[in-house]
Amino acid sequence: MTAQKALPYTPWLRWLPALLYAGLIFVASSTPQPIPIIPIPHADKGIHFMEFAILSLLLCWALEPSGRPLKRSVFLAIIISSLYGASDEFHQTFTPTRTAEVTDWLADSLGAIVMGVLWYRWKGPV
Repeated sequence: MTAQKALPYTPWLRWLPALLYAGLIFVASSTPQPIPIIPIPHADKGIHFMEFAILSLLLCWALEPSGRPLKRSVFLAIIISSLYGASDEFHQTFTPTRTAEVTDWLADSLGAIVMGVLWYRWKGPV
């Protein structure tokens, strides 16, 4: 039986899921008609919430081994997610049939905050 060699630690790989997911959000925002059309009023706010909660989770994970205090890393993940949400709304103004809505950005930010708090509660001091 041979011992397996440990893979070298590569912190940039932790950023890959967050960057790919942010790219997916960008592509989805570039489509003229969001998919799927949900006939429930304001259902898109829940989608925005979940979308940016996931982004915040991926950013918390990417920032975890940075050497910063946990509270600062979580705060940074929330800020990055919220700013990306604002830029996403601005980007939609250039997409036919899409509009920018402050309420969508608020849902994005709320999702990022909730996930950041959950991450802190999970990883933080007892």
